Amino acid sequence: MQKSPHRTRSGDSGLARNTATMRSYRITHILPCLADPDKIRAIVELDEEIHEAFPYVNAILKGCIYNHPAMILTLKKDGKMITLYPRRVTVAKATDENDVMRTMEWIQSLLQEVEERKRELQPDFSRGVELKALDIFKLLPGTNCKACGELTCLAFAVMMLSGEISIMRCAPLFTPDFKDKRYVLFELLKSAGHYAPI
Repeated sequence: MQKSPHRTRSGDSGLARNTATMRSYRITHILPCLADPDKIRAIVELDEEIHEAFPYVNAILKGCIYNHPAMILTLKKDGKMITLYPRRVTVAKATDENDVMRTMEWIQSLLQEVEERKRELQPDFSRGVELKALDIFKLLPGTNCKACGELTCLAFAVMMLSGEISIMRCAPLFTPDFKDKRYVLFELLKSAGHYAPI
């Protein structure tokens, strides 16, 4: 596992302390992106919790997946998948560390916009984009091997979405050939509030 040199960035130190802004962050890990070997993924630790801003961000941006009980907000920007946690951000499919830093600066400005517009915004606690069986199916091996007990991978996806079967029952998914799909699927499941073993 490759680690970055713990770069720290600080925002405007004159900002009043509140729960919606992110004043500084640290890129703690730079790793290969499993979904695209030519790109990277990053784990970024934050100096304070930002989850109270999530329903407002969900109100501003289209296409977010918001899991309010788990305090996870997933969104896409310029081809990158960004997942916000209370004190952590993950960025997948970034081109390099500078791309990660630009993304973090965008998130900082987004949170600052939330703080400035908080009184006029109506927080949105809906999930937004709902996970569909076809979304899961596209990331399964597609072998229709029946090892899970279902006749087809699509049937497995439907059963998994309804909570009647675990992703762990898909044995081919856990082989090296499908590691890229597995990572993307686990991130998708987790962001939508479903069980994922990562």
